[in-house]
Amino acid sequence: MKLNLGCGDQIPQGWTNVDYALGAKFAKIPLFSSANRRLKLFNIEWDKEIHVHDLTTRFPWHDGQAECVYSSHTLEHFTREEGLVFLKECHRVLKKDGVIRIVVPDLRVIVENYLNDDIKAVHFLEELGVLYAGVRGRIKSKLARFIQFPHKCMYDSEALLSVMSEIGFKCEQKKVFSSHIKDIALVEREVRAQNAVIVEGRKH
Repeated sequence: MKLNLGCGDQIPQGWTNVDYALGAKFAKIPLFSSANRRLKLFNIEWDKEIHVHDLTTRFPWHDGQAECVYSSHTLEHFTREEGLVFLKECHRVLKKDGVIRIVVPDLRVIVENYLNDDIKAVHFLEELGVLYAGVRGRIKSKLARFIQFPHKCMYDSEALLSVMSEIGFKCEQKKVFSSHIKDIALVEREVRAQNAVIVEGRKH
């Protein structure tokens, strides 16, 4: 088993693709996809084959069941405490010597861009991703808190390496597509790795 947690619309074959977004839930409803294309409630095309699960709760897989875990731009949407639960569950379901790869926005890059005046103060919180983005339309406005997921905890390389090591992973920082996961190119997007921290670890 290869787990892609917080998959969004990145759903490679051969992986168990998991998400808890409202769109992933609605995709199970017959004719939802065609209705969404007309109403444009969601910006991405959610696949009905996505496994729906709240990743801040205990995972529905057995101990040592997964060969690898991949998660891109998901951990930062959890509080620090929820993120610890998530990472501990990843550790639990991984086999011995199994690989985990986490990708998150790099807080240091955002702060340095602000200090270098590349980001203005009035746009700083937007760059951090901690706000609900402005939406047009009455329906979208009411749905904003269900279809948008602001960042709740930010990381730099030191912070992510530290928390993953404390949980029990032997970790190292990586670059895009450099991985012990053989088919990493199927699940990782280069654009999502820009200005991001990538940490890969093994379960002892």
